[in-house]
Amino acid sequence: MIEKSQKSLEDLIRENQLLHEIIDAISEGVYAADKDGTILIYNRAFERIEATDRHTMLGKKDTDVYSVAPLSNLQRIAVLQSKKPILEQYMTYQLYTGKKVDIVYNSYPFFENGELTAVYSINRDLPTINELLTNVVKCFGRNKSKNRLNGTIYSLDDIIGSSPLIKQALKRARKIAPMPSTVMIYGETGTGKELFAQGIHNASCYSSRPFIAVNCAALPENLMESLLMGTVKGAFSGAIDSPGLFEQAENGTLFLDEINSLSLPLQAKLLRLLQDKMVRRLGDKKERKINCRIISATNQSLYEMASKSLFREDLLYRLTPVILHIAPLRERPEDIPVLVMEFVSRFNQQLSLNIKQITPELLELLSSYSWPGNVRELEHVIESAMSIVDHTASELSIDDLPSFLIKRMLISAKPVETPEGAIPSGEALSEYLRHCEQSYIQRILKMKNGNVSDSAKHMGISRQDLHYRLRKLGIKSTTYKS
Repeated sequence: MIEKSQKSLEDLIRENQLLHEIIDAISEGVYAADKDGTILIYNRAFERIEATDRHTMLGKKDTDVYSVAPLSNLQRIAVLQSKKPILEQYMTYQLYTGKKVDIVYNSYPFFENGELTAVYSINRDLPTINELLTNVVKCFGRNKSKNRLNGTIYSLDDIIGSSPLIKQALKRARKIAPMPSTVMIYGETGTGKELFAQGIHNASCYSSRPFIAVNCAALPENLMESLLMGTVKGAFSGAIDSPGLFEQAENGTLFLDEINSLSLPLQAKLLRLLQDKMVRRLGDKKERKINCRIISATNQSLYEMASKSLFREDLLYRLTPVILHIAPLRERPEDIPVLVMEFVSRFNQQLSLNIKQITPELLELLSSYSWPGNVRELEHVIESAMSIVDHTASELSIDDLPSFLIKRMLISAKPVETPEGAIPSGEALSEYLRHCEQSYIQRILKMKNGNVSDSAKHMGISRQDLHYRLRKLGIKSTTYKS
């Protein structure tokens, strides 16, 4: 009899351990307290939700650790009063640590011999639920269309590049995104400023709300004011009640591209709006509260414009608490091969092609060009080549570029120095490109003090590939060592 009783006790201990392990493994927060409020169960998921340690919670009174007003809103009190489960309820509360928590909970009474002795709850973190729903929507959107429901197409993950400059910009963008601060993105035309703006929006707490973009240079001044501020019926001939872009971007992001194009009178109105966080529609007497994040972009230095009285200094400081600089493509040549293959892949799908690689000569030509139009120009050049390439081709070459593009790129290419001095007239294109390649490699080796690994990394090619080119061109890296 004793042996049977001892075995039952062991079974109970094993079962208790198993139940605790199961409770700790589930993703919802599990919490239980006796009828007096002493905390009995507190699993790992609830530790994560409330950012606490269970050892500091177990054994304490719930009224000592939770700040809930009125007290009848406390899950235990509500269940003790009703003696029934309370299902799918939303609650916001604060812990003694100061952390604010948003949950959706199901609370249940626990009866022992007919008496209600404890209350237990299954809790889901509201931010996690929102994140799950957002991910589901994003996955659905990827299957149907790349367009997201908030008016954007791109996230920060869609921005590609291997250069230190683009990696640094992405790292900074990810740090900026969670903050509510106003952001100014500075970069030349075609560097992808709107991509970064959309990426920042989609990585922020505003991501479920609209992303509204307006190009300040594309609209005349008389339309710009009504577009930004909105109108009321009768404000002018044909005017209707219409919210402006600031109102449309409520709790979301308003992206003001090419903000350097705003006239001084509009700059003054924008300054007041940013200061007061109030907007008055044209023809209206009432001011309306607005709440949206402002991201602006410029391809000119606003500081230089302000020094010439072309841009208001007070507005400049309002728009630039956080600045993100996007380097031009000519300063990050390592990104060219990566971007080229990305565009090839994209146009393969769009044009039903099967281009798998590009010739070294074409890559050299693309790498030697200064790209005044930046990434946008590179995309258009690849699109141009792939629009005329043979449908059975698997390789893209210089011959697939229009002749006027080749001429333009060669004229605008980086200066070439050759051992022979000036290139003889009538020289074949292949020989000229050989000189380009030789000069380019020599300059990089000189810059990197003859270090082959660093030079290869800078050029965006492998170390083995650079060694092959050095042998082919008769270049000795040791010549360039300091």
